[in-house]
Amino acid sequence: MSAGISKFDQYARGAWQRFVDDPARARASVDALNRIKVAWALDVGCGAGHELIPFVREGAFGVGVDVAREVGRAGRELFAAHDYEHNIAFIRGAGEALPFAPDAFDLVICRLVLPYTDNGRALKEFARVLRPGGALVLKIHHARYYLREFGQALMSGHFLHLIYTTRVLLAGVLYHGTGRQPRGRFPGSETFQTLWLLKREVKRVGLTIKSRVPDANYLTPSFLILKANAVSSQRA
Repeated sequence: MSAGISKFDQYARGAWQRFVDDPARARASVDALNRIKVAWALDVGCGAGHELIPFVREGAFGVGVDVAREVGRAGRELFAAHDYEHNIAFIRGAGEALPFAPDAFDLVICRLVLPYTDNGRALKEFARVLRPGGALVLKIHHARYYLREFGQALMSGHFLHLIYTTRVLLAGVLYHGTGRQPRGRFPGSETFQTLWLLKREVKRVGLTIKSRVPDANYLTPSFLILKANAVSSQRA
């Protein structure tokens, strides 16, 4: 990459290329929804928006949200190169305060962003902007991910990374034990999630974990999470 391209753009373009080079990922994203119709899709922490490709390609309108100042710069160019520039929009924003109306989206995608957010606020926002019967595809960092990072830092003698992973693990333990995500500088708010925690947190905002999705693994599991439709909500 040239010196004029930011680190964010380099990351976003690299993630896009890895996605398009692996067609199975796109198929798995569509198959995971089990025939849920997607006309409006939102990707939170979108990078260049590559997770939206299979849905935009099928006629959906995709919206990418990212906190980075450069959001959309690479994505607009890449989607335009595939003649999808009229089916995509990018907005700078955070998962905890999404600038959209309630029930606006059929699908919300959030992959490996939740650990860096206020989990409760972000999940509440995901639920708010999802239509009844809509789906959230969520990928998390399990405790095992940070334990692996901790072990690697210990073995390699990377002291600063060792401190970082210790703080995240401590924050996760406190979050799981107290039901409240730590805030402030120590231990910090970045945290791991587990299936047990996730079930508790999504239930609070009216969502239900339906299943794991194909790209799930023991370090970064992925889940299909549903918002009850109006009939089910009234019956409950």
